[in-house]
Amino acid sequence: MWVLKARQEGVSTLTEAIIYSIISQTENINALIMADEKEHASNLFEMSKLYQSELEKHPNKHLAPTLKKSNEKKLEFEDMHSQVIIATADNTDAARSHTFHIVHLSEAAFFRDFKGVMGGLSQSVPDLQNTIVIGESTADGMNEFYDEWVRAVQGKSDWIPMFIPWYWMDEYSKPLENGLYSLEGVKFTSDMSKEIFIKDESELQHTHSLTEEQLNWRRYSIVNKCQGDIDIFNQEYPATWQDAFVVSGSNFFDTKGLQRQEGMKQRPKDRGEIFEEQGKFILRTLEEGRIKIYEKPLRYEQYMVTLDPSEAIGQDEASILVGNVRTNRTVSVVNGQYTVGELAHMGTMLGNYYNKALIIPENNSYGHALCQDIYKTYGNIYRRVRTSKGHMEKTEELGFNTNVVTRPQMLSRMAEAIRLNSALLLDKDLIDQCWTFVINPKSLKAEASTSKQDGLVICFAIFQQVRAERPYHAPMKDVKIGQFKHELQTENRNAGFSF
Repeated sequence: MWVLKARQEGVSTLTEAIIYSIISQTENINALIMADEKEHASNLFEMSKLYQSELEKHPNKHLAPTLKKSNEKKLEFEDMHSQVIIATADNTDAARSHTFHIVHLSEAAFFRDFKGVMGGLSQSVPDLQNTIVIGESTADGMNEFYDEWVRAVQGKSDWIPMFIPWYWMDEYSKPLENGLYSLEGVKFTSDMSKEIFIKDESELQHTHSLTEEQLNWRRYSIVNKCQGDIDIFNQEYPATWQDAFVVSGSNFFDTKGLQRQEGMKQRPKDRGEIFEEQGKFILRTLEEGRIKIYEKPLRYEQYMVTLDPSEAIGQDEASILVGNVRTNRTVSVVNGQYTVGELAHMGTMLGNYYNKALIIPENNSYGHALCQDIYKTYGNIYRRVRTSKGHMEKTEELGFNTNVVTRPQMLSRMAEAIRLNSALLLDKDLIDQCWTFVINPKSLKAEASTSKQDGLVICFAIFQQVRAERPYHAPMKDVKIGQFKHELQTENRNAGFSF
């Protein structure tokens, strides 16, 4: 179990109690308590010794086992062959030293070598009943612990995720004295004005049924425990697990906007590959298909296909995103390790499938070869636009060039769409990439955080930019509008316009 929590919620105390209650009454059990640093490990060990000493004084003191060894590294019981081993995460060998039946990883997000610890531990805990591993922590940004947490949330591992928000604690409440605590000590910014704070506070109260006393404590804590910084409070005392991983000032996209997108994400309606049969392009459903479909093509809709070749094969993933120009929503996604040739083929297939859509490959680096491959077999390919004397002019250069001018523009358009809720991202992988798209504190560049992907973010941002250049145009007069509306209703959507 991964337990993500706010500060001082008693999870470590409870976990130590669980460990002691089992190991003090059971033979041939090894337990490991591992903390992020020596002082913290010593504090946890003191809890185990306290439980032992209190049990020795209890009316049922016969339950207290006889100690064989008690030092800063081990608590061992006489004649039981059971022990508690104390270690810090700096000693990764400790996770490999025994077969462990019960493990407590405390403040796991702060382990200096999280992967090394987990690599050793995973081999040391047998896949048997009555074995327990509890990793609990406050958040420390989007690091390796974050990756494991997200995998658990998405059901990609057998770890159980449990989030404990600050407002579950009865102690996190403060009596009112002449109204709510003053906001004078809060550090407001252009992104978080006093008016926005009060509006967000009201939404928070409504969403989580908070009392005035809880809001009062929150205001008091922001000012007095978090130096007036709202982002620090959200990280140390989160209301949602997404808040917990927000690194102060680093997230590029609006977190509330992303939370709304989280609530609207969908499972793909279909998954498969596109084939040409007798001049028609059809989707064949395949369980292991590379293409995720959120909307099948409607006859009178207009679509754009954006491609990010990234490094083609290597650490980075290549991406394709198809967007509906009118509704500004994701309709199809491809993401993975693909060669330029594979990406060009899938992009062309998707272009044909989605009403001969405009294909917009990024032409940086490997993108030049990608553009040439698509141009050889497909006519409707984007040509770079430049601005001259206030007017946009097409050039003969194939593809979209992401540079110091266009990159901030397209990312800003995407950020605005997320903030204003005027786009539907829908895809889980795209939304996950948005959460880890940050402002690098050294270069001040908006980019994927270390070891994270951003190919789908770039694709959607390019879609936003080109969509602004070439907005949706209504069907021609000879099109039967009734039939157009019928197709829209078939997709369970209204026929209004999205701005």
